[in-house]
Amino acid sequence: MKMGPSDLSNGPIEKEEEEMEANEDNVEEEEEYDEEEFLRLNAELDALSSALDNIEKRNDSISDRLRKILEENRSIREEAEKDTAENSGAS
Repeated sequence: MKMGPSDLSNGPIEKEEEEMEANEDNVEEEEEYDEEEFLRLNAELDALSSALDNIEKRNDSISDRLRKILEENRSIREEAEKDTAENSGAS
C-alpha cells in the first residue's frame, strides 16, 4: 500500500498544532461567552442602579414629609405652651 502526502503524519508536531487550533477555538468560544456574560451582568447592574435611584427618591420624599410633620408638631407644641402660659397667667 502506497501512502500519499496527506497520509503522512509529523507525529508530535502535528498533534501540537491540532491542539493549538482546538485551544484557539475554545478561546473564541470563551470570549463569546464572556461577552454574553458581560452584557448580562451589565444589564443587571443597570437594573440595580435604577432600583437604587427609585429607592433614593422615595427616601428623599419620606425625609421631606417627616421634616414637615416635625415642623408642624413643633409649631403646635409652641402654640400649646403659649396658650398654657397665657391661661396660667390669667388665673
